[in-house]
Parts: sequence; structure tokens; C-alpha cells
Amino acid sequence: MRKAERKSTAARILRGRLIPVIGAVIVFFVSLSVLYMGEHVGLSDNGDFRRVLLSNNISYADDTDYHYLFKEEYVMDKLDTDNVFTAMWTAWASNAGEEIYSSPHFLLIKISKELNVIANAVTGAPLHSYSIFWLALLYIFMLTVAAFVIFTFFADEKPKVQAAVFLLFIFMFCDAGYLLYFNSFYGEPLQYTALLMLISFGMLIYKRPTVPKVVGFYIALYFFAGAKLANIPYSLLVALLAILISMMRRDKLFKIGVIVCAVSGIFSIVGLYSSIPQWMDRDTTYQAVFFGITKNSEDPESDLKELGVDEKYAVLAGTHAYMDGDEYPIDITTEEFERGFYDKVDKVGITAFWLRHPLRFTRELAMAIENSAYIRPPVVGNSKTVPMELTNKWSGWSRLRASLRFLFEPWVIFAAFLLITGYMIFINIFYIHNHRIETPEKKYMIASLDILILGLWINLMLPVICNGEGDITKHMFLFTNCIDILFLVLILGIVNMPLKQMIRPVLVLAVLSGIFYIHFPKHGMTFGSIGGRPIEWEIQAELDGGRRLIVTREPVAYLPFDDDNNRWEYSDLRAWLNSGFLDEFTDAERARIEDSENLVPLDYMSRSEADSGYHTHYWNFTRSMAGDMGRTAYVKRVTDRVFLPTLDMMKDIDVPSAYWILCPYTSNDFMQRFVNDDGFVLHTDVRNEKGVRAALIIKPEGN
Repeated sequence: MRKAERKSTAARILRGRLIPVIGAVIVFFVSLSVLYMGEHVGLSDNGDFRRVLLSNNISYADDTDYHYLFKEEYVMDKLDTDNVFTAMWTAWASNAGEEIYSSPHFLLIKISKELNVIANAVTGAPLHSYSIFWLALLYIFMLTVAAFVIFTFFADEKPKVQAAVFLLFIFMFCDAGYLLYFNSFYGEPLQYTALLMLISFGMLIYKRPTVPKVVGFYIALYFFAGAKLANIPYSLLVALLAILISMMRRDKLFKIGVIVCAVSGIFSIVGLYSSIPQWMDRDTTYQAVFFGITKNSEDPESDLKELGVDEKYAVLAGTHAYMDGDEYPIDITTEEFERGFYDKVDKVGITAFWLRHPLRFTRELAMAIENSAYIRPPVVGNSKTVPMELTNKWSGWSRLRASLRFLFEPWVIFAAFLLITGYMIFINIFYIHNHRIETPEKKYMIASLDILILGLWINLMLPVICNGEGDITKHMFLFTNCIDILFLVLILGIVNMPLKQMIRPVLVLAVLSGIFYIHFPKHGMTFGSIGGRPIEWEIQAELDGGRRLIVTREPVAYLPFDDDNNRWEYSDLRAWLNSGFLDEFTDAERARIEDSENLVPLDYMSRSEADSGYHTHYWNFTRSMAGDMGRTAYVKRVTDRVFLPTLDMMKDIDVPSAYWILCPYTSNDFMQRFVNDDGFVLHTDVRNEKGVRAALIIKPEGN
């Protein structure tokens, strides 16, 4: 009997060690295949690469269309040597200058440079060649370590829980939405992998506290804090867990180890904060005020006065820190502006302003939540060859997430956060009042949950406070990551329930998923023909005199917008809609079509032809904000019989498939915006084919 028990114990131990290893290996190869099997995919540069490349002496091997194409090959500057050891020494050096700042992110980039030098020496390639593959490999390794630790934590759980953890991790956290960041110079991949490692080591400390696990926890915390400097305040809060970790074992060596780790971590994180360059703080402050507080304000003058800033700067409301100089109504580079704005505003004052205006702040947070729908930034391309193409490789969770609208629906998120926060407050009061926290492990668990809940609120509010609406989708990445982790925990909780108890939460999730798809179909009509079939239209609006604004229910064709330009009035698509599309309409039907004047946004290069407006149209991928500040943007009046759906129609139009809309991507002259099949407004090269939904105004029959 004892022999059988020993065999059973040995088998259980073997499974507990072997299954996490197998799971981690699968995570490694799935991640590698998503990025490099078939076409290599990653993220293009939105402008953030510059400071990273400059700091680390790296430049593009080919800088053509780098804003829209993923670039895999770069050049390591200052490596004009054939000696491998000299090259390795030089590759480790940093640049110096006013735009340079410190970050543990750079440590990984330097290691990737060394790996490139070694690989080049082995393969005979020029020593200065840099492939981002080696940086991505480091991130994949970190993700693999996090996966191994998490799988190890659940190794003693029921087989169905172990299976759920493994499958959900592969499906959700190896999704291309996350992994595409690995092939980039953004700080998000380090933030993502460090967060998963931080959580995983925290779980292991709870289970069996040891000094090596505490060391791992604080190393992960340091990398998490430095990946995005906005993480520093929250990281200092997390570091306080050392107080409770030190209580989990009585031996002095463990307590000393925890204290040393915590103190070292806190000093390192404070050092990161002190290294934030002035230009970075100024840019985010400008964004927070003029592209945040005053952007949608009814009285920007009063807002500036409340912030202690001269009201004359209200003309800057709606501008952001990265426009060309001639787009600003006043010169923001003068000493007068520095004294009148930067010397008077800081993040503490901005935070205090929002706290005094809770309703406005709530609206801004709701906007931020809506912009957390996508994991990867929809403003940058993924392909090496096709500008602004978004890959579908291993994107099941990304696509499902966009369809599960409750994950980014403001009222659902607010309700969930308030419910969770209220529950944790009750738990804390109950245990403290009744002295029921008997063990250090329980204290650690409750404190960890408190900090996690506080982190959810911080990660929601900080992007708005620190940067306004500037690049808000990308800045919500950590919030999106945290929501996904919460959703994973919820699913695991359901999986761990007895079968009968699973029915209720599954029904709740099903209802939440389905409620957002309930809509009343718009009234329709048949008008005209194409390809020998009558065309079905939705009635978008009833106008005066019995006129109707109508749009086709389905795309009538799939066509490129043009062969090289996004100017609507000169486009091939406009020519076809107002000629060939109408070929099968009867004379009576054509007579009912009324000329329509539309205000068409112009790209930056065409602004001199604008009939009105004083800035380019600002991009936002949510339909509710697609027309944001559209009335004050550069626009040209264009008259058509048939046109594309306009920005004003975005909030109400149904979305059965991807189709062009009447709005260019205004940062260049070769990208056009379209509504994706998930309902969000994206942009792509004008030469790519998208659906064409015709819109027009018709007069009553007989007029």
C-alpha cells in the first residue's frame, strides 16, 4: 500500500513539474509562429520609435512608409568595425542628448543588439545589421517564463481548471493583439510581460514564500515601472506589499531578504521617476490641458482660469503637442508661453481640476473605456508589404473581444468596478472589525486584491489625467490587459463551479453578450437596380418636403477608393458612383435623386483649398467619436448626386460589413477611412478594396 502511495505521489509531483514545462514550451512556439510563420508581422511606427532609436543608436535600414509598414530590419549606428568584440562593446553604449531618458526597456534593446552582433558574426552578415527578431525573442522568453510560473501555480488544481488555464492563456494572451507589440520598439510589450511575471510571482509568494520568488517579484516590478513611466506611482504602491510579505515567514533571513528587495526596488523606481526628461513632462501636460480638459469644454477660458493660466490661451483648445508649427493659432515655443503655461500647470493641478468636475471627468473616462476595445493600436499597420493592413493571424480573442461589447461598454465597466470595490471595502471592514484575519497569507491575499482593485481605477484614470485624449487607444493598453485578466479570472471561477451552479453566471454572460446586439431595424425601401437586381436601402433620415436620406443596406460593390489619392472630388470611386452605378436606374429614378452638398474633410497637404476649418480632422476609431471636431476641421464643400456615408451618419448607420466612408485619413494623401466589419472606424491605403455603400437624397415620387 505504501509503495502504491509513493508511486501516486511521485506521479503527481512529475505531473506538477512536467505539465507547466510542456505548457510553457507550447506558449513559446505558438508566439513564435504567430509572428514569424508565413508573413512576418509586427507594428509600424506611430512616431514613438524615434526617441527609443535615438537613445540606443539604431536607425531604419529603409525608412520608406515606416508609419504604415512594419519594419523588421534596422542598422546599429557607430558600429563601423569588423571586430566582433569591439562591436559588442560599442553596441552597449547609449546616446546622449536632451531627448534621451532612462528606462529598463533599453536594457532589453541593448541585449538584443548584442544578440544581433553574435548572430551576424555567425552568419557572415554585416555586424551593424539589426533584426528586431532578437528583441521579440526576448519578449517571447519573458512571456514563456510568466506562463510557466502561472501553470506551476495551478499544477495542484483540478484537471479541468488546469486545462482551462492553459487553453485560455494560449487563446487570450498569445493573441496577435498582444504579440504584435513584441515586433516593435514600443514600451507596451515590456509592460505586458512584466505585469504577467509580477502577477505570477505574487501568486507563488502566496503559495510558498521564498527569497528567490520575492527577488523575481521586485525585478518584475522594476521592469513594469520603467516600461511606461506612467506606471511609476502605482508601482510604488505595489512595493508596499513587502510589509505583508515579510510577515509570511518568521525566519530573519527571509525578512531581511524581503526588506532588501523592497528598499532596492523603491529606490530604483524613484530613480526612474527622477530621470523623466522635461520635454516628456511638458508634452503630456500640454496634451492633458489642450487635448483633454479644454478640448470639448463649453467654456475653455474658465477652465484655464481655474488652472491658473491666462485665458488668452483658450485659442489652443483642441490642439495637441505634435502638430506642425503653422497649425497652432499662436506660437507655443516662446518664453512667454513657457512662463504663462508650463510654469503654472502640473499633473497635481490637473488631477485637482478633474476631481472638482466629477461629471466631466466621468464622461472622459467613459470615452477612454470605449477606446479600450482594441488590444493592438488600430492606427498602425501590421504588414511589411501592404500599408495599413491589419493581420488576422491568431486574432480570435481580438475579434471576439471587439464583439463582446460589455468589455468596453462604459456603464458595464463602471458598474463592475463599483461592485468589486464595494465588495472589497466590505471584506476589509468585516475582517478588521471582527479580527478574523488569522494568517499572514490571508492578510497578503486581501491586501493584494485591494491593490489590484486600486490599480484598475488608476489605470483607467491616469491616461486621461496625464495625456488627455492624445493617443488614448494606445494608452489604454494596460487597462485593456487588466480587464482581460479579470475576465480570465471570472471564467476560471465559473469553470471551478459544480455543473449546476455554472448555469446562472453563464446565462448572465450570454445576456450581457447579446443585449448589445438588440436593435430595431430601420425602415427600408427598394430603389434602383444593379447587376439586374433591385437595391435595398435603409432610410437614415426623413427630411423636409418628404425627402429621404437613404443608404444601401449592403455594399453594392467592392472597389478601391482610388489608384493613388484620397481626395474625394478626384477619386475613381466618386466617378463610378455618379455614373456607372446609376446605369441601371430608370430615368424616373434618376430624376428623383437630388444634388447633395457635403463637407468633406481634407488631408493636411490640401488644407490651402479648404472652404473652412483651422485644423486637420482628428482620428478616432469609435463610431460615436468618428466625427469629433469635424465641424472645425479643414473641409471642402463638394456637391454630388451619390456619395459615401458621411461622418454625421456614423452613430446611426447599421454595420453589416466593411465599407468606405466620406473621410480621408488626414495625416497624408493616400489613406482613406472605412468602417470595419466590427463597427469601428479604421483607415487603409486607397488602393485596397473595401465595400461601397451608396448614399443619396431622394425626392418624393412624382416631384
